[in-house]
Amino acid sequence: MAKSFEEVNNFEEAEKIYKTLLLSQPQNFNYYRNLHDLFLKTKNYNECQKLIEKQIITSPSNIDLYGDLGSLYYLKGNDKEANKAWEQGIALDPENPFSYRIIANYLFENRLLEQAVDMLKRGNSKSEDNTIFSYDIANIYSLTMKFDKAAEEYCRILESKPNQTAIVKNRILSYVNSTGAEKPTIDVLEEFYKSEENTSILELLIEVYLKTNNFSKVLESAITYDKESLNNGSYLFNIAIRVSRLGDHVNAEKIYKYILENYSQSPLFAQTEINYTREIESNLKSEFSKTESWKKYYDPVYDKNKFKELINSYQNISKKYKNNIGIEADFRTGIIYQEIFNDVKKADSIYLKIAESNFGNEILPEVKYRLARLNIQNGNLSHAENILAETLKYKVNDQKLFYELKFLNAKIKMWSGKFSEAISELNEVKSNSADEYSNDALQLLLLLNTFKKDSLNLLSYINADYLIEKKKFNEASEEFKKLAENKNLILLKDFASVNYIELLLTLNNYEEAVIFLNEILNCDEDNIFKDRFLFLLGSTYYYGLKNSIEATKIFSKMLEEFPNSIYTGKSRKIISEINNGVKGNK
Repeated sequence: MAKSFEEVNNFEEAEKIYKTLLLSQPQNFNYYRNLHDLFLKTKNYNECQKLIEKQIITSPSNIDLYGDLGSLYYLKGNDKEANKAWEQGIALDPENPFSYRIIANYLFENRLLEQAVDMLKRGNSKSEDNTIFSYDIANIYSLTMKFDKAAEEYCRILESKPNQTAIVKNRILSYVNSTGAEKPTIDVLEEFYKSEENTSILELLIEVYLKTNNFSKVLESAITYDKESLNNGSYLFNIAIRVSRLGDHVNAEKIYKYILENYSQSPLFAQTEINYTREIESNLKSEFSKTESWKKYYDPVYDKNKFKELINSYQNISKKYKNNIGIEADFRTGIIYQEIFNDVKKADSIYLKIAESNFGNEILPEVKYRLARLNIQNGNLSHAENILAETLKYKVNDQKLFYELKFLNAKIKMWSGKFSEAISELNEVKSNSADEYSNDALQLLLLLNTFKKDSLNLLSYINADYLIEKKKFNEASEEFKKLAENKNLILLKDFASVNYIELLLTLNNYEEAVIFLNEILNCDEDNIFKDRFLFLLGSTYYYGLKNSIEATKIFSKMLEEFPNSIYTGKSRKIISEINNGVKGNK
């Protein structure tokens, strides 16, 4: 009943009830606590002090009462009496480390963080386990951005409790990417390992390197850890996988190479060979495509000789291992023939061979996906649809690939004019996919549902979209241009404009793209893609025309007008690159 009165701000009645209850049961701490909190809420500090002092007489060994008294004095601005009360609480049982923990909580609640740390350290000194409160100490240090001291405390924990590496790792990784945390944390961990050579600290240091993308430092440390823990290369192998997944194929390649050169008897040697060759492939592709990767559609010019050497490496692996590893090598060879040499016939024969083999079940869905794409490029939509229908009958463990298959299947139906079936497939992708295909599916659903009655213009759009898939960029550009310039096509012209601009960039028609973008942005019409158009204009100035001054103006305008756009992060990143002189643009 007292709580009910308190909730409706009838504090007088609530106070009467709490007092009556406490009078009937003076030892009931809950009744005391409710009345105490009510006095604080109503700022009735004098009555609160009387209550605490009276309760101390009733329960003289309750340390929390001294915690309350100290907090009340501190609230009233009397720091001296506050500290005196807290020390009186400690004096009740000064050899018990948890006395210090309890009072530290009161200090923490009052934001007296340095005093709380000192109190916890005193508690540590009273315990046989001198790191009993070190997690709390480290947490306070990280909250107050004293990241070096936090790291030191965590190292103290690992020195005495190496089995707690996982807990310490999770604590440090939760904040190490915060502003100002990375360098002091790494410096302390490196210094501790240098002086102690503690493998638990080394393991932690490697995790921090990975979290902060210090991949160049990972190799040497991981080699040392693998040797000290007698892992025969298995630890290095797992680190290489993680580095690769984090996007650093250069250092992943180095780690795999080290394993091949130093652990020839490792049971992971065969898998390391194929992984190493895949990293070489990734690095070669990156070398030739990085200047064009800002474009949605691009067809890089590769050094074919380097990829011929890569094919030889894959073929050697295929001959050496008559199992899934050999099949994967064949698959990578097929991809190179398809993507680098544009040898559709050769790629198709390799994919078919894999599909008919008794191996390669794990990569079979991706093989079928590639086969479908080849048939699409050859204009054989019906066969591509059959391949995907057969593939989707079976479980696809890779969720990203599953929705990639579903989305491609929907587009095939769309290109074939089966709009109802396409809409059904797209709805499933939209409802279940958490990745990029969900947004793409939404856009296509909007188009199909809005313009399916305007079949002529919709078919023109779909045909142009199909031409992109076939890499006929010039023809697709002309089709989208016609639709984009038709002012009567509400919304459809906007979708067409996006694709037309993307294709102008693909074809390196940067000046024409700038003119077209400015025309769209300067018209009075509302446009659902305005933030995207601004981003594309800024990107064209920056990457295409190498004009950082104009690019900065456009990106700044985008940030000002669309602070919540999905292009905000990318725009800020490019502005930062410009300010830091990453590129030599004018």
